[in-house]
Amino acid sequence: MLIQVAMNGDRSRSEHPAIPITPAELAADAAACWAAGARSVHFHPRRVGDERESLGAEALDAAVAAVRAAVPGLEISCSTQEDIDLGGAASRVEAIRLWSQPPDLVSLNLVQDDAVPLGTALLERGVGIEAGVFSVADAEALLAAPWAARVHRVLVEILDEEDDGDAAVAQAREVDALVAPLGRPRLWHAQGRATWAVVGAARALGLDVRVGFEDVLAGRDGRPAVSNAEQVRDVLAL
Repeated sequence: MLIQVAMNGDRSRSEHPAIPITPAELAADAAACWAAGARSVHFHPRRVGDERESLGAEALDAAVAAVRAAVPGLEISCSTQEDIDLGGAASRVEAIRLWSQPPDLVSLNLVQDDAVPLGTALLERGVGIEAGVFSVADAEALLAAPWAARVHRVLVEILDEEDDGDAAVAQAREVDALVAPLGRPRLWHAQGRATWAVVGAARALGLDVRVGFEDVLAGRDGRPAVSNAEQVRDVLAL
């Protein structure tokens, strides 16, 4: 069972002082997560100066290179969320083609209108796909995608910040049942207070999980987490 850490997302240090932003901070945090037991990290590279999330080659290449040098065996995933800065590229497809240090994977949300052509471009570029599925409709869109059988894994994502644990787990089970026939690894994660219920249920089923400051700032005990690595240790204690 794989543990992935979503290290920063769109969060700022005002939300938590340990949010990693710069390439050096991402590298140090990734090394700590690896030591704690994580084997995959997901992060949003930031531009120098204003720390805005970016898919531009300058920001992404520097972040990926730093993490890869610090932890050579660690799987690296980045985002393709549609509202992220493109670093001057005309489209996300163009931005991807300009990377000189591509990550191993990127998350690709099926709710996005251009998910199918973007997925095709990613595979042509040699970048793996983590297919983000938020709902039954997203699961159906994934199953209809021409590259569905080639995704690296499926992210079963419960993103309602106010969802209680039971409802979130039930939703994850419903979506998971639809995508399971693809035969690809599935990773469950949630946001906010539902995170630990969803992670615990996934672990009980032998599925991959994701934790980290992008998803939740609290540890399993409900108290503010000290670090991303602490959340990894919380998963292993389940």
